[in-house]
Amino acid sequence: MKIPLWYFTRSEGFRPGGWNRGGLLSSRNPAFPDVPLTYGSDDTINTEIGIKTLLMDGSLRLNATWYNVEWTDIQVSRFDPVNVSILTFVENAADADVSGIEADILWYPSNEKWTVMAAMSSNDTEITNIKAQIVELAPVGSALPLAPELQWNVRARRDSEFMGNAAYTQIAVKNAGEAFSSLEADKRYQQDAYRIVDLAYGFEMNGADWEFFIRNLTDERAQLYFNDQDDIPRISTNRPRNMGVRVSLKF
Repeated sequence: MKIPLWYFTRSEGFRPGGWNRGGLLSSRNPAFPDVPLTYGSDDTINTEIGIKTLLMDGSLRLNATWYNVEWTDIQVSRFDPVNVSILTFVENAADADVSGIEADILWYPSNEKWTVMAAMSSNDTEITNIKAQIVELAPVGSALPLAPELQWNVRARRDSEFMGNAAYTQIAVKNAGEAFSSLEADKRYQQDAYRIVDLAYGFEMNGADWEFFIRNLTDERAQLYFNDQDDIPRISTNRPRNMGVRVSLKF
């Protein structure tokens, strides 16, 4: 085993604050608070400890990182034409904490025909404090939106020959766990877990690269993003199963 590289990082960042265009207007609902004229920056403090190393006589590369992010004064936008106006406004609504691990490997097995690549991330996200005066949020302890607890992908490729030319067969699998769509309580929908499988077979011939592929083999309908712009609920999804031939020329 080669001597690994260990590293430590601590960094800070922010998004600038701004003006609420509807902040000059009183709310239409007497029981509803007025929108503040301005909103402040939200800030992050990130701490990471990681390793980069080669194992098994250099045939396996492993990178891994543990991180923690303290996120304060999170900017949350809301569109509320009933109580406020037709202008979206922003509020510094919450604090949150994110802890997780990311890792990836690149492995060349001993027979030299296979290549395996994989990556994963595991996240523990939590709202730690609610500061919202207007926007109604999920309670303290809830997970942040669009942050599955576990995501991973694996790709395996086997090199071979086709009529004396270089060829390969490849399979790729991508998986994501359940997630929530928003911090806002009334727009917080659970997005289902999904798994997508892709296949490909390719070869070289007469100066051209040919590839036969099947994308989304199981015809999975992943729930990638929920939004209700213009008060029309909709789910953004991935492409359905598709297959074809791709040809590229070298010149």
